[in-house]
Amino acid sequence: MADTESIIKEGLNIENSELDLREREIGDEELKSILQSDQIKGVTAMFLEFNEVGDEGLQALLDCKEMKNLTVLNLFKNKVTDKGLAAMCKSKTMLNLSELILSDNAITPVGAQALAESTILGNLVSLWVGDGLEDDGTVAIAQSETLTRLNLLSLYRNNVGDTGAQAIARSKNLSKLTELNLNWNYIEPNGCVAMAESETLKNLQQLTLTYNPIGDRGVEAIAKSDAMRNLTLLDLYETEITDRGARAIAESKVLSNLETLVLVHNDISEEVQELIQNSENLPKLSRVVFRLTPAEH
Repeated sequence: MADTESIIKEGLNIENSELDLREREIGDEELKSILQSDQIKGVTAMFLEFNEVGDEGLQALLDCKEMKNLTVLNLFKNKVTDKGLAAMCKSKTMLNLSELILSDNAITPVGAQALAESTILGNLVSLWVGDGLEDDGTVAIAQSETLTRLNLLSLYRNNVGDTGAQAIARSKNLSKLTELNLNWNYIEPNGCVAMAESETLKNLQQLTLTYNPIGDRGVEAIAKSDAMRNLTLLDLYETEITDRGARAIAESKVLSNLETLVLVHNDISEEVQELIQNSENLPKLSRVVFRLTPAEH
């Protein structure tokens, strides 16, 4: 790895107050060295995706007075555990944080509970966290009385099932959500029906359910749901849909705002594909994907 000052110089965008350190093989010791530099004064967004940062490095960040203005912290695919997240949840350095990305870290329901109970992170509007929350962690977030400003919640690949989906649907504190990412989980028809019938989720504009076995009954519930009428993007990649569920989309009276629809790896005939593409009920639909092109693999 290059020397600290060179790394900072290459990644620092002074105009936007951003420090981009993604994919630099940065571990705890390297991050500590970076945080000691005078160059990082005024940084409000730090991007640390695809590195080796663990709890020790995160603690150094929390202890750094120059980080008190952070509004965006991206730690996607690092080595943070529940211990590090618990420290973050108590650190006044994070009071201004509005976007936190912790997907693909070692976070379990214990960390999710700390997040849910935090009195520090109430300004978050965008939260990505995982990958071991399961239903218990999802329930904790859904019931949090602090995380009430969220516009975007991403819980992809967290072993979430119907219990977690139902908790989100029943939450009184997630009513501001406009984007919900539940890809790569285990949500079945009952969980999907609960979300479709949710009063909380009526402001959703983007819903992604890739690799969840929601089946035709789940899709039919979405297609008939008044709560889903604001959707502009619906991703149902490999969700065990057949012609029955796809036809419900084509005939839907509530999905008139839909612009993007993903139905890759489902069992949908060409006849019903054409029904969707030509449906008068989907006047804004400009992109519908039934199969991947080579460039999308």
